[in-house]
Amino acid sequence: MNRLSIREQILNFFFLMLIQLPLIHRITLFDQAFGFFYVGFLLLLPVNISRSYLMIIGFFSGLLVDVFSNTPGMHASACVFIMFFRNFWLSFINNDWRELPNLNILFLKTTGFFAFIFPLILVHHLVLFLVENGGFHFFGQIVARSFFSTLFSGLIIFLVNFTCSGNKKKA
Repeated sequence: MNRLSIREQILNFFFLMLIQLPLIHRITLFDQAFGFFYVGFLLLLPVNISRSYLMIIGFFSGLLVDVFSNTPGMHASACVFIMFFRNFWLSFINNDWRELPNLNILFLKTTGFFAFIFPLILVHHLVLFLVENGGFHFFGQIVARSFFSTLFSGLIIFLVNFTCSGNKKKA
């Protein structure tokens, strides 16, 4: 399979943001789990992008979410943080990560996909909720919100990726 083109990545990003931004405050489960599925776009960017560009893409993606959700810099900081560690974590999970055409469930396999996305989503949510809270006050609540939001966001990302990858496999 071929790598996704830049045009396809940009279209994916705008489609995802058109879905995410109007729903960002409406998708919650029991006021504990928040669906920040735009993180999946960032984590599944092509592997040939340098760390500097990944951090710039993460910053502007998070900043766009911040502008529309009135959260000054919280999403941007969390996105830059995970984009800094993304390739390191990918090399820890998969030794041959540079040869992968795309980061999706077909190439990482299900266990590799979960091992890749869930820890990074958890770190994103921990940073996001720590910055939102202004520190380690109510740490138990921060961990609970991060854990449940990670499960919720990861499930959405998995289902979208599984559905989209299944369509490409059939074609």
